[in-house]
Amino acid sequence: MVSYIHLPIVALCSFILLAIWRLWICIDRLGFMREVSRRAPTMFHGHLLAAVLAIMPLLIAAVAWSGITLPHESTPINAYLAASMSAACLGGCLLLLKNTGERLALSWAGSREGALRVVAILRIIDAAELAYALQYVNEHEAKNGRVIDTEAVREVSK
Repeated sequence: MVSYIHLPIVALCSFILLAIWRLWICIDRLGFMREVSRRAPTMFHGHLLAAVLAIMPLLIAAVAWSGITLPHESTPINAYLAASMSAACLGGCLLLLKNTGERLALSWAGSREGALRVVAILRIIDAAELAYALQYVNEHEAKNGRVIDTEAVREVSK
């Protein structure tokens, strides 16, 4: 039995996969793929897991539409069960992507902007961490005096 409820789910999953793929292609074209995946591994892994969950409804729909009998089953998969599994996978994918609304876009221009936002956010975080570290060192020096003796460093470097 062919279930047409899969059509909107498959279309939505295709758009999600396209948006994730374009974002990471744009990050790679900017030359920041290694830096972003190293400094924001949860974003990379979250998008990877969301892509796997978005692919699952495509596979489930293909199995349901083709009438393939799964191992240890005597009949093809029930259409309602297949639709509910696809909806669950789509829901999991959307939950993983709930905080990426401004980064994911369906156009190349929007994807480039999202990639620039990701890189800019990482740079802003670096600047904030550096400013905090400098403030901490200055406060520590004001309380305890110099942390590093410059004369000792000059003697060691000779």
